[in-house]
Amino acid sequence: MAHVTVTVCLPAEAVGDVGGALAKALAPFDADGNPVGRGMWDSRRVEGGSDGHGFAVVAGHEDDPRLVHDEPVYDGTPQPSVPGVCAGGPRALLDFSRPYLAAERAVAASWDLWHSLSAVHPAAVPLADFVDRWRNDPTAFPGDRYADDMFAAYRGQPLIGAYLDHPFSLGMGYLGFVGADDPVEHPVIGYGGTRAEYIREHTWTRTPNTDVLTVDGWWLEAYGNGVEAVHAFCEPELCPHDPALPAVWPGSEAYLAELPGDTIVVRVRCHC
Repeated sequence: MAHVTVTVCLPAEAVGDVGGALAKALAPFDADGNPVGRGMWDSRRVEGGSDGHGFAVVAGHEDDPRLVHDEPVYDGTPQPSVPGVCAGGPRALLDFSRPYLAAERAVAASWDLWHSLSAVHPAAVPLADFVDRWRNDPTAFPGDRYADDMFAAYRGQPLIGAYLDHPFSLGMGYLGFVGADDPVEHPVIGYGGTRAEYIREHTWTRTPNTDVLTVDGWWLEAYGNGVEAVHAFCEPELCPHDPALPAVWPGSEAYLAELPGDTIVVRVRCHC
């Protein structure tokens, strides 16, 4: 069991029905009913706008109806896009000028959310205080061997719950112990620097790179300096076709940036 992110490229005419075009493009790679070597996913979800793993939007086009945004999670909870970020759309509306721009905007949104919530909720007791009580006061959380009740009590504070339950917290507030029983609070909580410093320190700078499903039906997987390619229309072991490999690879963002401006590109997170 694993997850993979693929950027699906769709022709310009898909703009009127991105969902239908996406389903058609991905169908040949559904693990249910397709050859084993071509079964790339068994569940999938459009994702990337709410967590900064999607695309930065060109300034002035943030409200363009052609942009694609995250689908709700499994329980129907909406996942709004970070301001200036989306999960896809026409390539010309997506800003490839800086490789980490979407991530920067997501980290900025995490900062802004914390400070906006702090203005309307009572101040929260730090996690360290809860941990101290859990360790040293036997009456505080009796029988709570694994600290479940302690973490629940911490998260039960209105400010903490509202923040950590929001997608803009970016999953950076996972409650648990790491290392030698050392709990980690979300880095924005108690941060003493400026907004700009926070963005600079916490923006992830791993070069964006995903699998790519091309308009003509090739699923390209980057491994090291080479490319594994699976064709949508052939038995994997019998395919007689040679893929027209992109001029820029690995490094999917550079390839996507060179596509025609009306090509629709969409980030999809797949379970396989």
